[in-house]
Amino acid sequence: MIAIAPAPVLSRPVDVKIRSVAFWCLIALSAFGLWSIRRDFLPVVLAFPGSAVVDLLVLALSLVVGMWLARRIMRPVQAPVWSGTWLALMWGGLGACGMALVMNGLLMSAWSRAIGLEAAGSWAAAMTAPFNEEIAKAAGVVLLAAVSTRLVRSPADGLVYGALIGFGFQVVENFTYGLNEIGMTGGVDPVGSTFDVLWIRILLTGFGSHWAMSAVAGAGIGYMVSATGRSAARRGWVAIGCLALAMGMHWLFDSPLLGGIAGSIVKPLVNFAVVMAVFLVVRRGFRVRWAEVSAEEVAAGSLTPQEAQILSRRRSRRRYLRATPFGPERAARERLQRLELGLLEDRMPRLDPAAAQSWRDAIAAVRRDTGHIAPLAASAVR
Repeated sequence: MIAIAPAPVLSRPVDVKIRSVAFWCLIALSAFGLWSIRRDFLPVVLAFPGSAVVDLLVLALSLVVGMWLARRIMRPVQAPVWSGTWLALMWGGLGACGMALVMNGLLMSAWSRAIGLEAAGSWAAAMTAPFNEEIAKAAGVVLLAAVSTRLVRSPADGLVYGALIGFGFQVVENFTYGLNEIGMTGGVDPVGSTFDVLWIRILLTGFGSHWAMSAVAGAGIGYMVSATGRSAARRGWVAIGCLALAMGMHWLFDSPLLGGIAGSIVKPLVNFAVVMAVFLVVRRGFRVRWAEVSAEEVAAGSLTPQEAQILSRRRSRRRYLRATPFGPERAARERLQRLELGLLEDRMPRLDPAAAQSWRDAIAAVRRDTGHIAPLAASAVR
């Protein structure tokens, strides 16, 4: 099993069987998705390898940019662990896509029989994808939460993992659309056909596509699994509401309303505005809670006021480390900083503060073993 994040002790133990089942569900369903995509699109790749390579290169670049933005901006204080990042991308690109391929095919044909080919041509996508695809992507956040309590502990975690799952889904879907366009244009200009799809789905509409929808749903799931002091019923309704909002965003995106270029711009803008509103609410809640926890740990003597100020910002932490040349003291600072961040992250859910005592003990041991760590200049915390 992939190691999630080393820590002295889990704050909320998860049954080992549940973790194992969740992990192997992620792997098995992602493998099924890979098989489904290979079955449906490998012949096109072999027939038009040049176009497929261009498709992959452009989409790989877009994934790198999207992944960097999600990890750097959407998660306050520090980025999610890499193991969770890779699992999220894998689920979005393979597991969720594989499930969507099967379910969309079944429902699209059902709508054609039920409402006729003409109506289905206009509305089938809006009546199918918002339900199948958003549920498939949200299932990935739930599975990540089950794999480890250290992956999804707050709405901020759900938001960023939802966005990463959406990016994975978006990239693979764009890849398949680029290949499909080759057949729809008769294979006359395969590279040109692929580029036509990519610029629309990346530059024109990509800023408000799958990543935005699944980030909203993921924030609700993160709220549901966090220990916020709210009732389980309230947390559940918030999660349902966020999933419904994500479905509504997807419905608007796929509906024939607001057609043409104007609609292609307005609808992603609406989705982007929605996800930014959710992001600002989640970020504010995270920052408020982080300040509360930091103040409690300063009062308890686990952190100094200067350390609490440094830990809250990425730039301050970098300056903190760069203020000391490479050597034993810098290594001690790095070790201490990681433990202090682990302590505060573990305290973010509103659990019994005593559950994080092992972090405090580890911090005290580092201080004791390394001796006095010289204070930093004031510029290191600005």
